[in-house]
Amino acid sequence: QAFPGAETPQFDLLVLGVGPDGHTCSLFPGHALLQEQNSLISPILDSPKPPAQRVTMTLPLLNSSRSVLFVASGASKAPVLKRILEGQEEAPLPAARVRPRSSRLRWLLDEEAAKELQIPLEK
Repeated sequence: QAFPGAETPQFDLLVLGVGPDGHTCSLFPGHALLQEQNSLISPILDSPKPPAQRVTMTLPLLNSSRSVLFVASGASKAPVLKRILEGQEEAPLPAARVRPRSSRLRWLLDEEAAKELQIPLEK
């Protein structure tokens, strides 16, 4: 068991990154782990990005956090950030599925990463 007790732990703050494919925390687009509802921590044995075998937090644990801050920089992240922050995709990318129950979700982007966004931004 990854955590003591029966209740889902609540992190005060998770600082996460996002890959150019929209993955976060070794949760990759189209992977079965995106459907995990019971385990808080899970192995991934077939990661599309090396190393193939990893351990990751699942969406139930990520979404139980009090606050989540995504940090992304660089022009290479601009297209995926547009999809995550402005898209209404039927199968949202993994980073778009991170929705803390507290609604405290923030994105810290540099100008290059934010350059394709049309939504209002705070500087």
